[in-house]
Amino acid sequence: MDKQQAAEELATIRDLIERPVQLSVMSGAAGVFAAAVALAGLIADAVIWRSIPARLATVVEILLWGGVFVAALAGALLLVRRRERKMSLPFWSAARKRELRAAGAPFCVGVALTLAIIAQWFLYGSQVWSLWGLIPPIWMACYGLACWQISEFGPPELRVMAVAFMASAVAAVFLPLYPYLILAVTFGGYHLVYGVVVWIRHGG
Repeated sequence: MDKQQAAEELATIRDLIERPVQLSVMSGAAGVFAAAVALAGLIADAVIWRSIPARLATVVEILLWGGVFVAALAGALLLVRRRERKMSLPFWSAARKRELRAAGAPFCVGVALTLAIIAQWFLYGSQVWSLWGLIPPIWMACYGLACWQISEFGPPELRVMAVAFMASAVAAVFLPLYPYLILAVTFGGYHLVYGVVVWIRHGG
């Protein structure tokens, strides 16, 4: 057996050992927290859009959703870290590095497309208003892809949620649904269901 084959065998053994640990540290509370943060962001977004001029509202919404993302991510990491401490596991590991690498590309694409649409809107205004409606499907599709990428490190419920997000993204393009309703059902509702199910099956 050469060095490359030995490395591949070692990586396979490590994956088999790490996967049960990954399942055990998944936090259902993190899913519930993400749902709460998303719904709070949607409520704030709706109030902002109705209260201040459109161009200023766009700038405020960019800051708002950046804050929502940071809050949801920070909360999820803290809740997962709480479970890791109980199991005497390190915060940084090879498995976490792979998770971040797998999820990074879809998130970056989603952010880039969103910023591109916002820039087009600032430049051309109502002429490209139809592009604004693509932002929710872009978010859902990219988030679904990110969840799919890291689902091999997590519970099977994560892959189900990933498929639900991607299917909803496609449906949202064809169905004239209210954007806030779409985001509430997906980022709010799907996370809530996922969090409750994971909490029950794998622990809080």
